[in-house]
Amino acid sequence: MRGTPMGIAMAFLGTGTCHATPRNPSSFAISDGTQVALIDCGGGCYHQLPRIRDPRFRFDAVESVLLTHFHADHTAGLIDLLWGEMWASEGPRRKPLTIAGPVGVRGFVENRLLPFLGNYRPPFPISIVEMSNDEKHDFGFFIARAVKLAHANPSCGYRIEAGGVRLAVTGDTGYCDSLVALLADCDVAVMEWAMPGPSDTTEHITPEAVHRLIESGHLPPVVYAVHLYCAPGLSFEEQVEAHRNFLGVHASRFRFPRDGEVFDLA
Repeated sequence: MRGTPMGIAMAFLGTGTCHATPRNPSSFAISDGTQVALIDCGGGCYHQLPRIRDPRFRFDAVESVLLTHFHADHTAGLIDLLWGEMWASEGPRRKPLTIAGPVGVRGFVENRLLPFLGNYRPPFPISIVEMSNDEKHDFGFFIARAVKLAHANPSCGYRIEAGGVRLAVTGDTGYCDSLVALLADCDVAVMEWAMPGPSDTTEHITPEAVHRLIESGHLPPVVYAVHLYCAPGLSFEEQVEAHRNFLGVHASRFRFPRDGEVFDLA
């Protein structure tokens, strides 16, 4: 039985990348106190939930997963989630799980994810939601609109509306017009900042791209920067300090969350 919603909160399960570092790969969760949605599902995110020790982020309250794209550092934790929910000590999960993503997510789930389980099949229904560019879907306590961005094909970000808060989620992306449009008029953003220094990549955020976004005037008042690669020889703390120095007077609007941190949005 669901309880009474307690406002919208966000928990970071993985703020790192595919590299072996002290931080887990990409994943965060949002909750209204009764339901949990995972935004991307990097390795280990399922097991991060009970470590948070916040009653709003119970692992057994996960009802939906939104994938921005299908790279392993954004999806490998789905295996843990499916397998763990099949063999829970209190009995297997029975309630449905929704897995959503850009067009192609059905093929990803049916042809790549489920075959990994071998002869086992989850004893609970899995609902697959494919979202085209600019398509909206109601996930219960929030509505998400997909926005095609500049990364792998397919990939997308999301504009999430929950509890009166407008949250932009970039997933992995380079600078592009649709990214600027996604961020515009949002209250909060969870934005990748992968590149620690100058780079000619068109598929990830660089310091130059951050500067362009600031100059555009469309960055939300609060930006949570995640998916950080560190420059050679720098720790995460040192890389964050380097980013803050780069940001100068704009540093106050940026947050650099650590794995396990929880923030209230509404």
